[in-house]
Amino acid sequence: LIVQARLAETFQRSGSFAGVGKPGEGLAIDYQVIVEVRSFEVRVDGGEHAEVELFVRILNDRNGEVRASKSFNATAPVSGSGNQAYVDAL
Repeated sequence: LIVQARLAETFQRSGSFAGVGKPGEGLAIDYQVIVEVRSFEVRVDGGEHAEVELFVRILNDRNGEVRASKSFNATAPVSGSGNQAYVDAL
């Protein structure tokens, strides 16, 4: 839900779309953004670092055709110790 909320907020702020919503909000839509979270973790092997991988597809809602897809990866070092440092890195 956190990833979904952040993506919706980013699309809304871009101003590039007439309407942006999450499932259940009752919008008539042309496209869906389908996000698969493949990795969302803190790794401790080889130095502590956060790792996030998302696989994103743009789906035509009218005919089910996948218009585009891409994998996004990011890593960030953990600065400090404890849970708050892990959250900040993610």
